[in-house]
Amino acid sequence: MKRLLPVLGLLLASCGDVKNPNGMPDQPTGPATVKVLPSRPAKPDPAAAKTENAVMPSDTSLTGAWLMLDGALRGHDAQVLNLLMDPEYGLWILEKAGNTPLVTRVANVSNFRSQKQQPIFNLEKTLMTCAAPKAVNKLPTATCPAGTFSTEGCFSGPATGFRALNFWPQAALKGGTRQQGQAAQGRAMASVLQTRTGYQYHFSKSAGAGGRWRLVFIDMRGACQ
Repeated sequence: MKRLLPVLGLLLASCGDVKNPNGMPDQPTGPATVKVLPSRPAKPDPAAAKTENAVMPSDTSLTGAWLMLDGALRGHDAQVLNLLMDPEYGLWILEKAGNTPLVTRVANVSNFRSQKQQPIFNLEKTLMTCAAPKAVNKLPTATCPAGTFSTEGCFSGPATGFRALNFWPQAALKGGTRQQGQAAQGRAMASVLQTRTGYQYHFSKSAGAGGRWRLVFIDMRGACQ
């Protein structure tokens, strides 16, 4: 029994100097702070995930949305491009099939193929190198039939002209109805024009003070229609 007393004394003394389990003796452990996780984690809120996503632009400027679109097309990033689409109306692509406007509703950019069977990322080849579109009160118009612009570059402005277009009576539709397409067209608030091709990218804006710009229409018909 006498032989056990020194051993017990050493054990009791060592209990007063417990080392951190991570091997950091200088950090006091203090009371236990480990949180007990619920057996069933909380379900994510679909509405919150839909409106606020980490890859969306932190500001609400059209330039921020355009730069994300430009980067997504150049980087072939379908995830970012899908998130940039208008969540309610989707993305609509306007092309020209002969003399007929072709309008396609896109639900997932990975599945889209143009009338020439090209993926949407083929637009990368048409993009001009613009740090940011120049904001103007009215987008430049082309001299037709040459299809040339008096001012070259990338411009952003109101989508008034696009909303006034009525190509629907002659249009062929894929993936959506005329009523849905017209509703999407009416949502366009701002447009980005690239004069090298005459292509226009039209954006809607989410409701509310912190509303974000969303891609709703791409007009790939060129300058003179």
